[in-house]
Amino acid sequence: MKKVLLLSLSLALGFSAFAQQRVAKDELRSAKAKVQKEFAGKEINMNSAAQFAPLTQKSVVVNRYEDYEYASTMETYYDLQSNQYVANRMFQLPDGSVAITATMSHEANQVANDRGTGYNFYSASEGSWLDMPEERVEPFKTGWPSIAQWKENGEILLAHGNGHMQCFTRETAGQGEWQYRGALPDYPEGYPYSEYPTWPRVVTCGENHNVIIAVAALQHSISSDETDIRTCLFRSEDAENWTVSYGPLEDLNYHVGFFSADDYALAANGHTVALLYSGCPTNSTWMFKSNDDGLNWETTKVWEDPYEGADLDDPDFWYEDTLFRPMNGAVVVDNSGVVHVALNTYEMARQEDDDPGSYTYWLGRAVDGILYWNDTQEAPIQDTYHPEYTDPHLAGPNPFHAARLWWPDVENPGYVKMEDNPEKWIGFIPMYENISWDNDKFYHSGSEYVNKFYGASGHPALSCDPKGNLACAFSSPCTNRENPGQDNKYFRSIYVSYRNVDEGYWHQVEDDLTDDFMLSLSEFVFTNSVTNTINDGEYWFGFQQDDLIGFYWGSNASQAEATNNEIVAVRVVADPAFVGVSENHEAVNPMTATRVYPNPATDMLNIEVNASQASEMSISVYNIMGQNVMNQNVNITTGMNISPINVSELNSGIYFVTVKANGFENTMKFIVK
Repeated sequence: MKKVLLLSLSLALGFSAFAQQRVAKDELRSAKAKVQKEFAGKEINMNSAAQFAPLTQKSVVVNRYEDYEYASTMETYYDLQSNQYVANRMFQLPDGSVAITATMSHEANQVANDRGTGYNFYSASEGSWLDMPEERVEPFKTGWPSIAQWKENGEILLAHGNGHMQCFTRETAGQGEWQYRGALPDYPEGYPYSEYPTWPRVVTCGENHNVIIAVAALQHSISSDETDIRTCLFRSEDAENWTVSYGPLEDLNYHVGFFSADDYALAANGHTVALLYSGCPTNSTWMFKSNDDGLNWETTKVWEDPYEGADLDDPDFWYEDTLFRPMNGAVVVDNSGVVHVALNTYEMARQEDDDPGSYTYWLGRAVDGILYWNDTQEAPIQDTYHPEYTDPHLAGPNPFHAARLWWPDVENPGYVKMEDNPEKWIGFIPMYENISWDNDKFYHSGSEYVNKFYGASGHPALSCDPKGNLACAFSSPCTNRENPGQDNKYFRSIYVSYRNVDEGYWHQVEDDLTDDFMLSLSEFVFTNSVTNTINDGEYWFGFQQDDLIGFYWGSNASQAEATNNEIVAVRVVADPAFVGVSENHEAVNPMTATRVYPNPATDMLNIEVNASQASEMSISVYNIMGQNVMNQNVNITTGMNISPINVSELNSGIYFVTVKANGFENTMKFIVK
């Protein structure tokens, strides 16, 4: 039996309803007893009384190169761009052009008969955007657009509406009429209801972006307190003939009743596809990886829920500890085939007076954080041993604390401090000099607002350059900005952290993309990104600019009336010293290393490069100690080249391959099993 859990929240917070699967009570009791025995003790609501230990306050330090390009791409009165999280709404073509989409309506009401896909396009050759769109792409009302490159220079758009999930394509991105390709199948064979899929995310993969992979949700309301929630996976090679299944979640028996419409993230690069599930309050975070264009999937548990599969509605079930858990996730695949994941985190616990089926959830700096993992690291994410604590509950390793950034400070009793681990943590609410956090200024009221973030920092979006350098943008309260018209609440800003592939750790909270004076009276939410950019040190992000805190759209509208919001696109060029690229950003690399595959490899590793001219290319392989273990020279021609090398005699482990041609070089990471 599937049940809807109405999860009550403290601090006048609301929560969305999730359908969950019931697990046998004896299994729950066994799991509960095991965890209770190993990690006895409770730590309830550390946030409400949290004080922050003295530390070096960090102002946001600009790490970008000079300034950045900021453009308003469209306007919309529809301000609720997602239930909780936005993704797969931008892509970049090989020539540097960028497309961006959003749900758009120009009606200042909650009917929005004109609602549909707003679209804009940046032409790299002309250095400008198209005019702001006045009309939606589709001839009928839709919502939740998702877009990707289609074939060499085209684009594909999916959106839900008009009774189905709909597909449109164009042979040349940014030009000409959209071709309607029809509706996708509504559900897998054997689905017992008649709903159609909603909230799609789409990517393309294959030799020439010719294989389409999409994920969407099926949500059937059985009654006022019972909902059947499932996700489904679509695949096509022509945008007309589709296969549909429940996807790799079905192999885990978690495809029914756990993950909903905002709990999945999707990315692709070359032949590699990554599908992330995170956000169910009673399940782990899962990553599924395919190295053959979505035909076969490998499973990784990224973060483990100590009560995976539990039924919170069971009166015999009880959380014995505060649980720090991830919520919404972003995912990207680099040119080496490594999958990178960003997760925003929050705190969840049971109170003595909680009824079955409910828990308490806190916001604020003391439970904040954007968590990082990639698939060359240990999984699931672990809590480390903390020898400074005498209490084994805190000293750990404790599975409840694997996603915990803020800890009690032994040297300052009653205070908390941040875990110093930039390999694990991407970002958090920034520390400004002489400005402290005030819980009273954090905007809580209005469930349609709060539940879009869960943790205080939310909406992470990853962007990866060809070298594998990463940037992660996220929305977070800005203690340096207040809104005088709304009880001095904090505005939200967009912050960026950077990770150099050779360093392996995050330069945390280096940029505020919204620190311009002209933007000082707006807040910024729903971050998204170009997952894979074409130039080293270049990243593209999009987000929504709103001049009022809260969301107009929803059953409990938190704004007095609708306001016209802007969908913004930002091009960021990181400091050349950070990413190790030339300050001449117009230079074109005539030899681009596209990827290595399969990754991990067992015997043969294919090196795929795209050359602008024929030449000899050198291939050098190094182990993790920097020792050269293999050298080879091959001749490459203009265009795409695939050069196989034999790695069967190498020991299992992490390696780097450097390819050099035409005076340029690229280094990529790979794994030998």
